[in-house]
Amino acid sequence: MEEKSFAISVRIEHRSMGRAQSARYHDLRFGHIPGYVDQERIAENSTILEPAMPSALRRICLTHRANRPTQRAMKKDAAVASCFIITFGKAAQPIFEALPKAHQDAAYEAVAKAVASLLGSEVTGLVAHRDETAPHAHGQMPAVRLDGRPLSKVLTPRMAKQVQDVAAEAIAQFAPQIVRGKPKAQRIADDEPLSKTVHRSVRQLHNDLPTEISTKAAEVEKLQGRIEKMRAKEKLTEANARTLVTYERRLAEKAAQLREKQQAFVASTRAIQTQQKARESAIAEREAAVMVREQEVTAQVEGIKAAVEAVKAGTVTRGEDGRPVVTDATHAAILRPVWRSLGPLVMALADMRAELATGLQRFRDLFRRNELQPEIIEDGRDLLDGFDS
Repeated sequence: MEEKSFAISVRIEHRSMGRAQSARYHDLRFGHIPGYVDQERIAENSTILEPAMPSALRRICLTHRANRPTQRAMKKDAAVASCFIITFGKAAQPIFEALPKAHQDAAYEAVAKAVASLLGSEVTGLVAHRDETAPHAHGQMPAVRLDGRPLSKVLTPRMAKQVQDVAAEAIAQFAPQIVRGKPKAQRIADDEPLSKTVHRSVRQLHNDLPTEISTKAAEVEKLQGRIEKMRAKEKLTEANARTLVTYERRLAEKAAQLREKQQAFVASTRAIQTQQKARESAIAEREAAVMVREQEVTAQVEGIKAAVEAVKAGTVTRGEDGRPVVTDATHAAILRPVWRSLGPLVMALADMRAELATGLQRFRDLFRRNELQPEIIEDGRDLLDGFDS
């Protein structure tokens, strides 16, 4: 059987503003809740330090980046957060879960601060999750440290090994039985399968598992055949008996591994279905938002057209109390939904039109009374002809 691990592990990933926002929502359980989360246990989670907003992280990164000479501006999609997750091996999980909740939070904080200190950064967010199948914590650091260097450049393979070292040292204060995991190079040298040394996405896992299940099923079938042949013998020698015991032990191991992969395949299928539903829901929400926005824009355009017509026709005026009055029912119906945004502009134009009409009427009165000089009268006749045409 596979040996259970007593190890602690810290994985770090650098994220842009959009992905940092998604991580923050996931950590704080905002918005869509994944299907693998036990919603009845969400209250057991701990927000040890509320994760910073992506906009705040970007400002921090820009400030830190200014501390070193650079030739280019920071890209819009540049990483602003270095997110990390603290996890435990199967054997370490019950040990950690046996600690009081306050000690667990303190242990997570000690590990997070040790990692941040090693990298020359600071912890800007830390949330402990107890509502999933295994205990873990999500942490956050600015993606650029104080001297202006991106953490993606600081986190070399050698530094990544040291991250695991300091994490083990920090957790030892709270649970000495939990230790540093076996280095990846050593695991590969020990011929551990790639499935144990390469972190795969749900989609990759779902694609790989059918082949792995078929391979494991063939191994089980082969062992079953050998056992049946061995049992069919009339008399077993001592060597045969030992071989049979070995075969039966291997069969039990292979069968357990096969069941584990089958369960993983079922879990990955459910996860993909959940992700697909979430994507479809998000698309539907975006489409609904676009439709609403299109309706708003259409109403605005129609409102502007109606406003122009109303001002030209003089159907928008002010009453004796100074309040707006729209005398045309059609114009009023179109303008009503957009009056909050267009009303001030419409009334400003209507007031200008009214002032212009008043001034023009005064000019007409002067012109008719011949109280103007001859050259002004001639120019005025042309002007009035232009307004009347």
